[in-house]
Amino acid sequence: MLTREYGTAKLLNPMGRPSGSRQIRAITAISRLAAGYVEDGDLILINTSATAIGVLDHIEAEDVTCMTNMGKAVLLDGIRPNVSLLLTGGEVHPPRSSLTGAAAINSIAKVTAAKCFLGCTGISAEYGLTSATAPEPAVNAMMLERSKYHVVLADSSKIGVTSSFQFGLADEVDLLITDTGITDDQVTRLSEAGVKKILRVDPSMPSASLLNN
Repeated sequence: MLTREYGTAKLLNPMGRPSGSRQIRAITAISRLAAGYVEDGDLILINTSATAIGVLDHIEAEDVTCMTNMGKAVLLDGIRPNVSLLLTGGEVHPPRSSLTGAAAINSIAKVTAAKCFLGCTGISAEYGLTSATAPEPAVNAMMLERSKYHVVLADSSKIGVTSSFQFGLADEVDLLITDTGITDDQVTRLSEAGVKKILRVDPSMPSASLLNN
């Protein structure tokens, strides 16, 4: 959905998919918390996830460069002047104008990022990080390979879910940020599978609680 004001245009829900109000609050809270891990001078990689791309709205660090394969990122309102945006290039796929293929992968392969912020369709102890979209997992996997610290952003509806295409293992996740809908059993299983740290946010509050691994 695109809303227009005089002289401006704002893209709402760039993923183009409806969500419940609690999920929207959770996504916003997760994105806000994740942005606090961006430091001055960082080069970061962000995939096409709405939760991951939402990090751009909250970055306060200076001189940050973000490389993303979400083509619609250029339409987002609220990207701050302290963030330089680079698109990977590549083949364009609707509905989010995701950029995939050799050009996207080769662009990412030429950088070394401080951190990546990745969303997923599901994360489970058994099958790790998975996506429902066929062309994107190869790009996500390259983002993992070319970054030093891996942050996965997934609201609780995605915990324990396995989708069609794997792009990473649980033990590759340095930090998982989710919400209070995650169960203690899910935390235990993910921790035992190798997820190094898990944070959960309360969608009704701006603060987050650290869950012991």
